[in-house]
Formats: sequence, C-alpha cells, structure tokens
Amino acid sequence: MSQTHLWVTFASSCSLVFPTLLCLDKAAIILREPELEQQAKNRWRLCKVTEVEATKIAICMIPLWMTFIFCGVVSAIGDTYFLEQAKSLNPKVGRIKVPLIIFLWFYDQARTQFSKYFVQMAAKFIRSSRASYRRYVPPTGVAVGMVFATLCCITAALIESRRLGIVKRNGLIDKPDARVPMTMFWLLPQFLLLGGLDGIREWSVSYLVIDQAPVAMIKYFGYFISSVFGIGMMGSALSVHVVGKISQAKSGISWFQSTMNKSRLDKYYWVLAALSAANLLVYIVVASFYSYKDAIIEELVEPEYEETEMNLFQHDL
Repeated sequence: MSQTHLWVTFASSCSLVFPTLLCLDKAAIILREPELEQQAKNRWRLCKVTEVEATKIAICMIPLWMTFIFCGVVSAIGDTYFLEQAKSLNPKVGRIKVPLIIFLWFYDQARTQFSKYFVQMAAKFIRSSRASYRRYVPPTGVAVGMVFATLCCITAALIESRRLGIVKRNGLIDKPDARVPMTMFWLLPQFLLLGGLDGIREWSVSYLVIDQAPVAMIKYFGYFISSVFGIGMMGSALSVHVVGKISQAKSGISWFQSTMNKSRLDKYYWVLAALSAANLLVYIVVASFYSYKDAIIEELVEPEYEETEMNLFQHDL
C-alpha cells in the first residue's frame, strides 16, 4: 500500500464515524475547467489529498479534545481553593512553622513521579511492539488522569467536610481570621492526587496528539491542546458561578459565601467528583469509537498535485 493510500485509508475510517466529512473530498477533485495549473494556485478550490485527509483527522479528534476540558477545571482548584484551605489551617509541625510553598513542592514531585512510574509500568505490561505501545498507552494514560481527577475531588470533599466539622465544634464560623485547630498536612493527599492528574494527563495527551496528528498540523495541535486546557482553567470560574446560582435557587443559600468557614466547598467538590466521573465515562465511549491511526505518521510524505489527477477517492472506491 502506498503512503498516499495509508492517509486515505485512515481518514476514510473517520468518515465512517462522521459520514458528513465525505463532502470534504470535493476539495481534492480536479475539475475539467479551468486548467490544472490555475486550480493548483487557488488554495480555496483545489487541495492536496493529504490536506483533505488531515482536515478529516483533525475534525475526528475534536470530540476527544472536548473531554480534556474538564481536567483543566479540576486542575484550576489547586491554585485557588486548595491554597485558601491551607491558609486557614495550622501550619506548624511542633514549633516549626512550615510555609505553604511546601505543597507546591509535593505537587511538583507527584507530577513528575506519577507520570514516570506510569510510563515504566505501561512499558512492562506492553512489550509486544513499539506500535502497540503508541496505540494503547497514551489513551489509557488520559483515562488514568481522569481517574486521578475524580479521586482528587472526592478526597478534597472528605477533608473539607472534616475541616468544617472542626470549625463548627470550635465556634469559628464567624471568625474567618482564626486558625482552625487542624494541621494543614491533611490537605497533602489532594495535592498529590492533583499532581498525579496533571503529570499523567500532560504526558499522555502530548503523545496521543503527536501520534495521531497529521505531520503538517503537529505544531498547531500543541497550541490547540494548550487552548483546550486553558478553556478548562477559565471554566473553573464559570463552574463556581453556575453551581453558586443553582445552589442558591435550590436551598436559598449559595455554597460560596464571603468566607471559607461559611462556604460549602465540600459540596462543590462532590459536584466536581461526579462530573469528573461522568467525563471519564464520556471519554471511554469517545475513545472506543475513535479510529486510531496505525501507521507511524512521521514516515508519511505528502503527494504532489499530479498524484490527484487519477482522482484517488473514486479509484479507491
């Protein structure tokens, strides 16, 4: 099978999932009039076969990208509410006052180590070939990252419930500046899980995109993925607004008040946990229907315009 046929075969599998993408084939069909040279100069009228197929691949990957957004929503709470919780707790170990930056160190260590051990474990389980490794490990890593997101939110909800219980027992609800008699290291598990989420997710998504993206679009796909996670970060603020409005409409009191002690972040974390679990299920369904490219994309070479004169689409059919 020629290199051009590899492109067509893979992209045609995407067309089976998205039948409407077949209309894009018209962009590579050479017309009788005007002359071929004039058609080649008009980039909006005549495209290379590989350009059309690359566009199909990009469109097929959009549903996968959409499932990445919620990972950004969960990642954003680490720099906001997690640190706000830590500020209200006891920072001392004995007589030594520990700075909050220690959590960022644990986060970075978890981010590095979790991704490292995931790659090593995956390499041990999949030893058949490099192609199998590239085919299964990155998509699995994305799912594992989403599991970490769910566990992180569940852990954060349980610990916040404990913190609010101590606040009530000690009469600190109306004393936002008072230290809660609870060590801030109770928050360590959720920071570690957050680091695992970001580490495994970043590695897996990067390799998934590199492996599946057309050569001409790889550098742009990196920007697209950064934008997707950026949307998730901004979506965190939107989620707070929406959940606050819904909670106020249901109970008459918003879960987000002027102080941490009056707020119900534990309930917000439970909502994020449920949405993370639902997002994981959606990702599994989307990833199951996605047609993965088996060929190594770096080895493919784009054909010249002359190769389209035989109308490859109709020839393959």
